[in-house]
Amino acid sequence: MSELSLTAKDLQPTIVKQFKQTISNGELAHAYLFVGPNGSGKHELSQWLSLCLFCPNVKDGEPDLTCPECQRILSGNHPDVVIAQAEGRQIKVDQIRHIKAEFSKSGMEGQRKVFIIEDADKMTTNAANSLLKFIEEPGPGIYIFMLTNNKNAVLPTIQSRTQVIEMRPLPKEITKQMMDDQSVPEYLRSVALGLTDSAEQATKWVADDWLAKAVDAVVQWYKELTNGDPVAFVGVQTVMKGLATDRERQQVILDLMALIWRDALVIKTKAATDSNLYFVQWKQIINQGLLRYQASQIIQVSQVTLEAHQLLEQNINFQNVAEQQTLRILQILHG
Repeated sequence: MSELSLTAKDLQPTIVKQFKQTISNGELAHAYLFVGPNGSGKHELSQWLSLCLFCPNVKDGEPDLTCPECQRILSGNHPDVVIAQAEGRQIKVDQIRHIKAEFSKSGMEGQRKVFIIEDADKMTTNAANSLLKFIEEPGPGIYIFMLTNNKNAVLPTIQSRTQVIEMRPLPKEITKQMMDDQSVPEYLRSVALGLTDSAEQATKWVADDWLAKAVDAVVQWYKELTNGDPVAFVGVQTVMKGLATDRERQQVILDLMALIWRDALVIKTKAATDSNLYFVQWKQIINQGLLRYQASQIIQVSQVTLEAHQLLEQNINFQNVAEQQTLRILQILHG
């Protein structure tokens, strides 16, 4: 079972069933915001809806997948299915202008047009505001599907003008199997599951042993902090900074820092089992580091690690964020 072979029905069966009824009743709205983590089926759902709208041979609510219309959508070459993606970290006004120009045209081959905006949370404020009136009055036969991992980063004015569909998390068993199929090492699988529901994403992280190196760096950082060793601060400046080569990897490292202290709190409160720990392979190391500390201290540290991610989202430099939380943790544990 590979992630790329899974369909919208595999990933979100309940939502697909609801949409079949909606389409059958002729009640499909013109604008939707699909919300969920990578691998939850946002892209597959938007593609499946496009297939349903263009396929001339829909049977029992399912497109045939073999007709020319379906084949062009599946290959990304249908002229009336327009996809916008972030260029770098943002979707800028120029891209939205292109979409607005397409909005004003009739479908090249029919009466319908579909617009898929991936990473809708990456629209600049100006770009999102520029899109508003077109969402309000898109014209007949125009459908807009916006995809996001982070609903809170999408302007409230956009949310209020769309129907928000929350993707249901994939069963862990499916994600584990997909990670196995994509050769994610078993000892890293539980950590990867704490970071993402996407086996494809996890596969990218394990390439060149990057995730293994990041986990080793975070475990070493944890050991130094619990030993009261200020070299933990130096490790941020050298090892972690070297691994945090782009925005995504910076976020993953901060997530790993939060996960290891989350596991520490679970162990400290004696609620730990192998099934509810992410750093399960390092359970003994985590437990050893906790012996001198109170649960209240671990709770404070966990809160600090959760706040770090928010600071990065505010465009504070990764090194500054990681150094700041390291100093705060040392203060909490050692005064």
